[in-house]
Amino acid sequence: ICEHVIAIAKRHDVKKVTKSKSMLSEEAQLNVALMAAGIQPVETDLGEYILQIDDNEAPSHIIAPAAHKNLDEVADLFARTHDKPRKTDIPALTREAREVLREHFLTADMGISGGNFLIAETGSVALVTNEGNGRMVTTLPRVHVVITGIEKIVPTLDDFATLMRLLPRSATGQSISNYVSLLTGTRGAGESEGPEKTFFIL
Repeated sequence: ICEHVIAIAKRHDVKKVTKSKSMLSEEAQLNVALMAAGIQPVETDLGEYILQIDDNEAPSHIIAPAAHKNLDEVADLFARTHDKPRKTDIPALTREAREVLREHFLTADMGISGGNFLIAETGSVALVTNEGNGRMVTTLPRVHVVITGIEKIVPTLDDFATLMRLLPRSATGQSISNYVSLLTGTRGAGESEGPEKTFFIL
C-alpha cells in the first residue's frame, strides 16, 4: 500500500496529503512512510488529528480513536500545538481544530480516504462518516486515493442500500450516519470540485 501511494504522490508532485480516517492506512503505517518520503500527512478526523499532533499516538478504538484522552489533555495539547490560549469548552476546541485544518484542506495536493463500500455497478466509492472531513478530503485535492480491502466490493447500488440499513446500527447504534457520500469518477468539464485523478488501491 505504502509503495503505491508514494509512487502516485511522486508522479503528481504531491507535497501534502489530507486523510480521512482509515484503519487500513493505520495498519500499513502509511503516515510513517509518507513522512519518510518527504510528504506531509495530515489527519482530518478529529480523533485521529488529536493523536497525530500528540506524537503520532496509535488509536485506541476503531470508531473513537482518541476515546482515552480527557478534556484537560486535549486542551493542553491544543494550546501547546496551536500556540493559542488554552480552552476547555468542547465546541471551542472543535472550532479551533476546524480552523487549523481548513488551511490544510485548501492546500493539500492529495486526499486519501478509505471506502466503506465499492460499488461495482457504477465504479463508486461510498464513504460513511459522522464528520464532514471526508468530503473535504475527497473533493478539494487534485488527486484522490481510495485505500480499502477487496471485501468491501458490492455488486450493485441495491446491495449498497441494503448494507446501509445495517452499517450505522452495527457501528454506532445510529439509524443513519451524518454523512453518506457516493463518489464516482473525476471532476467533469466545467465542474469546480472533485479530483482530477482518482486511484483505487485494493
